[in-house]
Amino acid sequence: MGSWAKRVLLAGCALALGALSMVQSSEAQGASADSDRVPIILRARFPASGVRPRLTLAGQTFRGSPDLACFYERRGFAPAWSTDSGLRPAVEELLAALAASGADGLFPEDYRLAALQGVVDAGWSQPVAGARAELDLVLSDAFLSFAADLRHGKVNPQAIYSDCALAPDVADLAAEFEAAVGANRIREALAEQAPPQLGYRRLREALRRYRELALRAAPEPVPPGPTLRLGDQDERVGVLRERLAEAARADAAAPLPISTSTTVPDSFDEPLTEAVRRFQERHGLEDDGVVGKATLAELNQRAEEHVRQIEASLERWRWLPHDLGARYVLVNIAAFRLEAVEEGRTALEMRVIVGKPFTKTPMFSSAMNAVLLNPSWYPPKKIVVEEILPKAAKDPEYLRREGFEVLSATRLRQKPGPKNALGRIKFVFPNPFDVYLHDTSAPALFGRTGRAFSHGCIRIEKPFDLAVWLFGGDSVWTPEAIRAALDTGRERLVPLPLAVPVHVAYWTAWVGDDGALRLGRDVYRRDAELIRLLRGKRSGG
Repeated sequence: MGSWAKRVLLAGCALALGALSMVQSSEAQGASADSDRVPIILRARFPASGVRPRLTLAGQTFRGSPDLACFYERRGFAPAWSTDSGLRPAVEELLAALAASGADGLFPEDYRLAALQGVVDAGWSQPVAGARAELDLVLSDAFLSFAADLRHGKVNPQAIYSDCALAPDVADLAAEFEAAVGANRIREALAEQAPPQLGYRRLREALRRYRELALRAAPEPVPPGPTLRLGDQDERVGVLRERLAEAARADAAAPLPISTSTTVPDSFDEPLTEAVRRFQERHGLEDDGVVGKATLAELNQRAEEHVRQIEASLERWRWLPHDLGARYVLVNIAAFRLEAVEEGRTALEMRVIVGKPFTKTPMFSSAMNAVLLNPSWYPPKKIVVEEILPKAAKDPEYLRREGFEVLSATRLRQKPGPKNALGRIKFVFPNPFDVYLHDTSAPALFGRTGRAFSHGCIRIEKPFDLAVWLFGGDSVWTPEAIRAALDTGRERLVPLPLAVPVHVAYWTAWVGDDGALRLGRDVYRRDAELIRLLRGKRSGG
């Protein structure tokens, strides 16, 4: 550390020391650090149960964690981080955990690490009782704030998205903190707050790789110019090879099939075409092996941009409950993808069609309780008025031809059949948005790369396979029984033997089973605001 950095640190320490010693004047004039006084002072900082005290550290005043009062009430206001002989080893554990918070896409400065480290480095082994109590409070606040961010996320999704009803995780962080203090396992307790799913752990590892990549000098961008394709001879092809090689280094677990050593480096050959296809597939692009404007723009993205995308996706994982269910359905809107997961393993996956940017598919958690075979469709009034009735006004046969019955002026029913917009199967789960999974009468759209075509509901590629998986080994609703019921053409609601959780989320970055990072299209333009809030300084409250 240079002398300038040392002076800055010492200045910060002085500010921190001054803030922590601003207690009652009688104490400041030399009161002892008697252990009986510290609980009394801590109790006085919480005049009523649940009150968030104002804390001061390094000249900054801020509101303490909402869990702070509960934690100290649980332990009879005994200090957590020190004894009469000095600070506990748990303090160093906490500081090390805060320093490593970047591994989860969070930021040490949100937990005032530099100020806390400054106080500890200054040698506060036996401060006066009031200052010792204040130090205890700010250390506990740092633990609880970091734990809450790992468990629930730093950003409240309901505060930035009106179409979000994700189930918040239920956790007694004060109780878990108390247990961690008693068992001397601070770092372990914090690590346990992060999502346990494999998808989160894989993305966390991808963040490490891409941060390393961002620190290296990137190869020059591919210059603009005509579209590049198989057979082209162009000096830009050599630069293209370098950019693809850089992408390969980021995904060492599943590198792109690209080599910069070739007898004709400026020739767009078959191996290069295959490498471009693989790159396009991993970046949510049309995988045609041709370098047009969209592929060129993605190739020239800096690694730092992907770092931010990964950080945002890690945050979205933290919005989900720790326990997603032993068997659950997971939809990633930005990936246009559904997974049926059983005991942590993907049992079934398929492409999906989601809402258009102006009729977005919402984010939510629910529980699927029934399957509707040969469903009727009752289109919402908005669709009836704005889309169906204008077509009927131009074509008197439209309603009959499409299988609609008129129930009232603005209420229609589309009968089960080949024209039904829901297809042959609808999957029922309650949610505030009246959104559900269903089959479709237009399966050709699954062949598109970007599949944002619906009014908000989720059309799925393999509805029969999903129904079979949902019923599992049910002795009545076997695959043959489901198919026979579908063949009758009659509408039938079949309850599931056990409700299956459904989680509809939005990740623009995820890691596949092959270890390669996938980057989806931010079809709803949701990343920028979340990245801004994640990287912004936490409010003092």
